[in-house]
Amino acid sequence: MSKEKIQVIERIGAAASPDQLFNMTADFKGARYFYMNKDRSEWLIGLGHAYIIKEESRSPEKISEAYQALLARVDGDHHVRLFGGFQFDDGTSELFEGFGHSHFIWPKIQILYRNNELLFSYTDMTEEEIDGWYHEHHADRPVIQTISNLDEEKFLNNVRMAVEAMDNQLFDKVVLSRQKKIVAENQIDSSWLIENGLKNLENSYLVLLEEGNKLFVSRTPEQLVKVENNQLSTNAIAGTMSRSIADAEKKLLADGKNLFEHQIVVNSITADIQDFTTGLKIPETPGILANNFFYHLYTPIEAIIEEGDILSVSDALHPTPALGGYPKEEAARFIERVEGDRGFYGAPMGYITPDMDGEFVVAIRSMLVEGNTAVLFAGCGVVKDSIPESELYETEIKFKPMLQLLGVSQ
Repeated sequence: MSKEKIQVIERIGAAASPDQLFNMTADFKGARYFYMNKDRSEWLIGLGHAYIIKEESRSPEKISEAYQALLARVDGDHHVRLFGGFQFDDGTSELFEGFGHSHFIWPKIQILYRNNELLFSYTDMTEEEIDGWYHEHHADRPVIQTISNLDEEKFLNNVRMAVEAMDNQLFDKVVLSRQKKIVAENQIDSSWLIENGLKNLENSYLVLLEEGNKLFVSRTPEQLVKVENNQLSTNAIAGTMSRSIADAEKKLLADGKNLFEHQIVVNSITADIQDFTTGLKIPETPGILANNFFYHLYTPIEAIIEEGDILSVSDALHPTPALGGYPKEEAARFIERVEGDRGFYGAPMGYITPDMDGEFVVAIRSMLVEGNTAVLFAGCGVVKDSIPESELYETEIKFKPMLQLLGVSQ
């Protein structure tokens, strides 16, 4: 990596929607990302790689060290964020070959929308390059040919084995997942996915990361952690019920299996952040988070951060019992044995600001796209009284955000 000074030029831009902007960026295909928060009040587009930091291990320390070295080479203030994530586990997933276990990008062009304003940040670009990076692009809707489940019976058997393990007191909860495969007649285009995703009101983040000819997408409701101005915010989201069930909200708030699963997550998160924080604020009972297809039990958690930064806190939290299980190590070993490696499914993804604040989400409700094929991921929390067929049904519901994103009618 060159030690020359890094030049960042920043300009305020005219208002535009993120799908319009992304549709002008085909020249950067294979090296783009998109990140939007739940209420659409803030989003990021990254184009090209000014600098890319990859490690073949999950290493927050090395990412922090490399980012600080880059920041030291910039003259003056700027708003360039480092964007990326860490794979769920330390193993190797063939689906995610090429991504790296730690994968973070300083883009050539960053477009940041917040406070109703667009800010363009250009790294090491000439005025001529700045004036000519955008070109109109038309993205076609994917025409779906086939939809198939990859591992239904394996998933049912994994649930049975997990319940047996909990009967033997090996762990209290584990999150198990399965996959669905979609094949289209034509290539599945990032720009079209963003355009289609913005048409649907959904109380979820939208995250998209291209790496060469592969594309990872998540439409997750789950924040892992946010740190801003010494304030830490996170939440427990665990316990799910379909909105199609009569009186689902009331039933979910009184459902013993879901309340038990939720409390495990609350207790674990509280323990994980205690060494970093003071002034913990947490409601006594959970509320409801509503999405298009589900109700979730939801507990917001806030504190003042006294030690560490966004990377160290996110590393301590991952994986929460909402995505791994509890106790963490025992559940992780079971997942590795019965599922193998997850890649970026359920992984921490997000951004880091120059002052080491930032936000990471948990990349559930996700898929990996390559050409005309998408592999979708969905999971659910399994506890002692779980029924395999009920858990299978829950995962089927959780595929719906990705199916909707692909334009598959429900």
